[in-house]
Amino acid sequence: MLRSINFAQSAGRLMLKEGRRFVSTDPKRGTEFIFSRLTDATKASPLIAKLQQECWDGYVATGRGCHTLFQLLDTDSSGVISWQEIRFFLENVRESDINPTARKEVLESAAEGVITFPKFQQWLIKATKVDQGLKNTFAMENYQASIGNAPKPADSEHSWNKHTMSQNLRRMQYAVRGEVVIRADALAAEGKKIIYTNIGNPHAVGQKPITYYRQVLALCDLPAEFGVENSQIASAFPADVVERAIEMRQAIGPAGTGAYTNSQGIMDFRKDVANFITIRDEHVALPSNIFLANGASAAIENVLTGLIGNNRDAIMIPIPQYPIYSAIISRLGARQVGYYLGMFLHVTAARA
Repeated sequence: MLRSINFAQSAGRLMLKEGRRFVSTDPKRGTEFIFSRLTDATKASPLIAKLQQECWDGYVATGRGCHTLFQLLDTDSSGVISWQEIRFFLENVRESDINPTARKEVLESAAEGVITFPKFQQWLIKATKVDQGLKNTFAMENYQASIGNAPKPADSEHSWNKHTMSQNLRRMQYAVRGEVVIRADALAAEGKKIIYTNIGNPHAVGQKPITYYRQVLALCDLPAEFGVENSQIASAFPADVVERAIEMRQAIGPAGTGAYTNSQGIMDFRKDVANFITIRDEHVALPSNIFLANGASAAIENVLTGLIGNNRDAIMIPIPQYPIYSAIISRLGARQVGYYLGMFLHVTAARA
C-alpha cells in the first residue's frame, strides 16, 4: 500500500508522489499505477475516499479535473464505471455540492448500469448545476426562431460547447441580469409596462440627473473654444461648474477625455480621493494606493481576483447580497460563505 499519495493535475497529467519518487501517468491509461499498488480492501478505503473528495473539491471550484475524477471512480481501470461506484462517491462528498435532481438520478438507476466517460461528463454538468430548471428561455426562443425548422446541432459539432467551456462560467449566476430580467425584457417587447427594480438605476424610472455633474462633464468633453475658454461661458454655466471643469481639464491633460489614462486612474483625481478618505477616516490614505474603477462591479472583481488564490479559499458575504459577489466568487473558483447581519447584533468593535 502506498505510504502517502499527493496528487495535482498539471498539463493534463496526474502526478503521484510516493516518498521522494515521482511518477507520472498519462490520463488515457487510467489509474493502473495507483490501483496496482493497493489491495482490494484499500480500493474502497478512506484513502481513496479522500482522493475523490479532494478531486471533487477541485472540480467544483475550477471546473477542471473531470477526467481525473472519472479515473478515481474507475477502480478497475476498465474505462467505464457503474452507478454503484458513483453512489459510493456520493457518500464521500458534501450533499450540498450535488444538484438534487442529479443525486436522485444516481439513486434511482440500476446499480450495475454502465457509464462511459462522455455520459459521466454529462452527469457532472447536471450535478453541478445550481438550478436544474433554470434556463434562458428568451434566448432559446430567439435561437430556435433563427434556425427555423433546421435540427439543433449536437454539442459535439462545436469545439466550444457546454462540456468544453469554462465550467465556472457555466455555473455562475448573476441575478441582476438573470432569468427574471430576461423574462421582463420579453414582456416589455410584447408591449407590457415593466418597472425594473433589479439594479440601482434611478434615471430609468424617472429620477432627474444631478445637473452639476452633467455640466462639469459637458465642459470637460467640449473643445475649450466652445466651452471653458468661450467668452459667453458665464451666461451658459454657473461659475462653480466652470471652475471645477477647468481644474479637471488641467488634471486630465491636453489629450482630453478620449485618451487612455494611468491604470490606477488620473493622479490628481486619486489625490482628491485620498484626501477625502484621510479626512473621513482620520487615517492617512496614499494616492499610490488608490485604484479608480469603472463602477462598483469592476472594483469588486479586481479585489476578489486578487484575494482568491485557490479553490479552498472562501469569501464571507452579507445576506441579502449584491449579486456580483456570488457571481464572481463562482467564476473565480472559490466558495461563498453567507452570513446574516443579525448574527452580529451583539458584536462590538473597538479601536486597538
